[in-house]
Amino acid sequence: MEQAHLTFKTSLPPAIAWRALCFGLLVGFIIGYSLGLPLLIVLVSLVIVLVIFYLKISPQLITLFVIGCLVALWRGNGLMPAPSADYFLGEQTFIGQVTELPRLSERITRYVVAPTDNNQLDRVLITVPTWPEFNYGDQLQIKCELKEVIFKPYTNRGIWRECSFPEIFLIKKSEAGIRHWLYQARKFAGDKVRTLVAEPYATLATGMLWGDDSGLPAGLTENFRRTGVSHLLAVSGFNVMVLVQVLFWVLLSLGLWKQQASVLVLVLTALFVIFSGAEPSVVRAGAMGSVLLLGQLLSRKPDNINVLSGTAAVMLLITPNLIAELGWQLSFAAMVGLTYISPLLRAKLTALPEFLSIRQSGAETLAATLVTTPIILVRLGTISVITPLANLLVAPVVVLVYWFGLGLLLISPLGNLFTTPASWLLTAVLFYMTTIIDWLAGLPWATIQASWLSWLGVIVFYLLVGWWLVGSGKILRAKSKNL
Repeated sequence: MEQAHLTFKTSLPPAIAWRALCFGLLVGFIIGYSLGLPLLIVLVSLVIVLVIFYLKISPQLITLFVIGCLVALWRGNGLMPAPSADYFLGEQTFIGQVTELPRLSERITRYVVAPTDNNQLDRVLITVPTWPEFNYGDQLQIKCELKEVIFKPYTNRGIWRECSFPEIFLIKKSEAGIRHWLYQARKFAGDKVRTLVAEPYATLATGMLWGDDSGLPAGLTENFRRTGVSHLLAVSGFNVMVLVQVLFWVLLSLGLWKQQASVLVLVLTALFVIFSGAEPSVVRAGAMGSVLLLGQLLSRKPDNINVLSGTAAVMLLITPNLIAELGWQLSFAAMVGLTYISPLLRAKLTALPEFLSIRQSGAETLAATLVTTPIILVRLGTISVITPLANLLVAPVVVLVYWFGLGLLLISPLGNLFTTPASWLLTAVLFYMTTIIDWLAGLPWATIQASWLSWLGVIVFYLLVGWWLVGSGKILRAKSKNL
């Protein structure tokens, strides 16, 4: 009888096994990159975990968890380390290839290039005038004074060196390929919107539709930040959700079966991820949406925990440095809030009307704000106190930007008779949004300084939230309506 508790099932459900492996991967990445513990200490910690939980958790689950941790640590150790302090600095001439979409501002353009004749350096940030223009995949010869990058959002992505206004020559144009053509289509669509809609509304529209906010006035960008709605300028799960809904409606209207429409939407979602620049938030949303669509095709109800943890684990296996990126952290924290906390808040906010999804938008805003606030506090030291109000006022009309913006592109070949009313409608919606955001950003108490929170406090906060959800069983019953 004393040994009864050591008897376990010899097999595990695939969903449970996958969950244990993904949790192990996530814990390994967090330990390796956030805490920075040596491998030996990590192994000792895992042994302690085994001893503590062995009597309560199946050895198979513990084994999968440990395997996940070790794989994450191995993957991190295989990354290219930071170069030495004096490596590849000063006057340099090298050949590099543009590896990301260019980032335009009002007077300059930033390119990220990977040196093709230097295998010991990852990527270099190049700042140049807005003309001449270069594209993704172009091969350039660059001569400049290279300096060390100290801005962490860049170093976390493996960008260690930068230079400003170099001598730059085009060696070879990018070769044709699916990514090349999608990026060309993105540029063409952006140019078309800018010919039909006045600035800054045109760039604001392209930023909300597919994340291309290059050239948006700095003042407007700052107002979005002060009001806590910067996420509207980047493609998120909401954008992918709307895209999937629109595509399903169109394909089903054309007579396709649900399974056929799902397959086509899977392909189009993958293309949209590349089209929008393959930012982490877009990749995450696209991956989650694809998993949900696959669940529909296989007639299986997706497990929200497995979808979230699996997407995070796979993204970190591909690009481990994402664990340190603020955008990635906020993206997944917000998805947890939208998945598990938003439905609970929506049931409580009975004072808000259902009209234009105001109640749902309010619940989603409050849920996302709740779970992302600790990260913002510890990473930035400031927070916007009017974010819930700003989101509540502008979130209901975001979907109109999608419908009017995509509709404008579709009818653009028909001429001014059709495009003029559509452009007026799109401009009116964007004018309303910018007016609200500019007014709220002008309030003197829009943001407050708060640098007192530590990472320990953040971890404790999330553990308490998780304990509450698991203890009440709500984390198992909440249903996600968001991608």
